[in-house]
Amino acid sequence: MNLKKSGRYMAVYSVVLGVFYIIVGSVEFATAFWNWFIVPRDDLSLLGLPGDDLFGGLAALVIGAVFFGATSLWKARYEAIGFVLVGALLSATFGAVYLLILGADGLGTYLAYLSGEEWTWEWLTAGTLGVGLLRPEIWLAFLSAPLGYVALKAARQSEEGGK
Repeated sequence: MNLKKSGRYMAVYSVVLGVFYIIVGSVEFATAFWNWFIVPRDDLSLLGLPGDDLFGGLAALVIGAVFFGATSLWKARYEAIGFVLVGALLSATFGAVYLLILGADGLGTYLAYLSGEEWTWEWLTAGTLGVGLLRPEIWLAFLSAPLGYVALKAARQSEEGGK
């Protein structure tokens, strides 16, 4: 794999993902900080993101910062592949956590339905923890998967070339 050409694509893709993660993380962190410390119980929510996920916002900010570390791939530096791999791994991990929370909300709704409560589809969009299919971290995890695959392929080829 020619890292000069593919490295530029990976660098641009990483920066774009980093920008999205920084935006999402900043909004989540700022609204949660507002709701927790400035005006408690205000329930401010921006861009449809939950207003009480301070640590989810912080995690998104960290993932965005890790993706920004891959900018030296533009100059075909193999060391930067690690930033892409770690960013994709963190992105997949947090995406999986939010999908598990979504599944737990769905299971809870189904069990409540079996006990006689009315069925609602709210768990799909909001859920008990503000986690639903509209959660951007889930979709960003899917978007980072191809980048992680290409970076893993490039890392394996550089390892084989070093022998």
